[in-house]
Amino acid sequence: MKYLAFIPVILFGTQVYSQPGFNQAHDFGQLAAGFYSLELSQDTVSVYGTVIGESGQGGRLVAQFDTLGTLLHSTVHFDTLGDDFTQASPNSFIKLSNGAGYAGVGQMFQRRNGYLSVFGPNGRMVSYFEYEDENSETDYYEEVHELDDGFLILGAKQDAVTYLLEIFMLKTGFDGSAVWEKKYSTFGRHTLFGQLLVLDENEYVISGSTTSGPSTPLPNTINTSTILATDSLGNVKWRWDSPASLEEMGAGSIFKTPEGHWVYTSARGQYDAMHNSLSSQPKFVIRDENFNLIKDDTFGVADFPIHYFSKAIELSEGGWLGVGVKPSYYAVPPLSTWYNSVSGWMVRLDDQGDQLWSRVDTAFWSMETGSANFLYDAVELPGGNIIACGYSRTYDPVAKDWGWLIKVNKDGCVDTLNCMPISSGKLPVLPENSVVVYPNPTRSVINFRSETVEQWDRVEVANAAGQIVRVLNNTRTNAIDLSDMQDGIYFLRLIKANRSVTRKVVKRGW
Repeated sequence: MKYLAFIPVILFGTQVYSQPGFNQAHDFGQLAAGFYSLELSQDTVSVYGTVIGESGQGGRLVAQFDTLGTLLHSTVHFDTLGDDFTQASPNSFIKLSNGAGYAGVGQMFQRRNGYLSVFGPNGRMVSYFEYEDENSETDYYEEVHELDDGFLILGAKQDAVTYLLEIFMLKTGFDGSAVWEKKYSTFGRHTLFGQLLVLDENEYVISGSTTSGPSTPLPNTINTSTILATDSLGNVKWRWDSPASLEEMGAGSIFKTPEGHWVYTSARGQYDAMHNSLSSQPKFVIRDENFNLIKDDTFGVADFPIHYFSKAIELSEGGWLGVGVKPSYYAVPPLSTWYNSVSGWMVRLDDQGDQLWSRVDTAFWSMETGSANFLYDAVELPGGNIIACGYSRTYDPVAKDWGWLIKVNKDGCVDTLNCMPISSGKLPVLPENSVVVYPNPTRSVINFRSETVEQWDRVEVANAAGQIVRVLNNTRTNAIDLSDMQDGIYFLRLIKANRSVTRKVVKRGW
């Protein structure tokens, strides 16, 4: 799929604006590259990712930059048996507490095994351990933590008999030896890993989700946010699940506030019957110590499947930064799709979960072929500047991935000489009384009129099951024809600037 984007192009290793902000893309002389996790050590940022070498083999990458964006050195490791290192995850790379280097986890593509690697301070691999589980079809090693006596590795495994995914937690020694492993499953459902929060030496909190099993039709898919706590041996102490629905598609990055509140990233889902897909609307959720809902704020609208938080981090001045990806619209021809760019996304929230600013970025653009851009991880520098990493996919002359770094200040600006927040505060809610819908009930056409909106970004009609059955994009039309639809209840949703009004309408044939 190709997208358009209206952002200045950034060539290999170049910097866009005067320091300290920058926007860079790197390929290290390889066919492709991508960044997925990063760590800060004094004034050095170490990035963990993947490359595709000249032979087509997938390798593991460790690259180091200073905080001005200068590449210091990079190291690529290829599997000696000819297998491919696959995509890493936002929390798959850590700095060792003794200053001796780093540790990273991931997955082998053909062998489908998970692995643990230890790297020296310069990114060169010191040791490598691969783990085979005969009861698992595929192992996804997604996160690693350092303990006093070894490592804790988490992710998901696909059961070799049921083919259902289940969360796992593996304890190893520093020598790579497996000490114990626990699996956490849900009967008849996939159980997916989100993130680990270590509260103390005897309480580990795991976030994740459950979703319908492999035989469930997509329109019937429902999810839960799942949060459980274990002791230091992996035994479950307690577990909480949200009601099964699409209101919360899972819990991702998770935090606990000094007041005892649980804070985590999530998303609201919506089935799109027209494209037979699940669209997502990212959200930030705050619950009290008993998981009673305090607040959940959503971002954008649930009308595109590629829209999510990859990770959130706590900030030194309070609050959080979320990074991920969202669809964006740039008014450049040709307008082949509603959203014509997939862009990297940052959102800063205060300690109450209210949005302070947000921004979307791309590393490359082309009016002919577009680009797709993803952010996966971020670190905060002393003074509040932020560096985020991800990758950018270009299509001209051939498809190619680039490792991507972008640096902004605490106000969300790359250009610090002319800095002002991208968006400040919350957008006003579209007044319900500004929209008139008539006739209702109707035999055919529903008219809608607003005193404040001349052109709607998007108009949706959904049936009683929540399935979108009709869409108008970027329209000045103030009517929509339902004459070919069955009699019944429908929901008309009018969207402008990421705010919406929904009205129930009745189609009646009389």
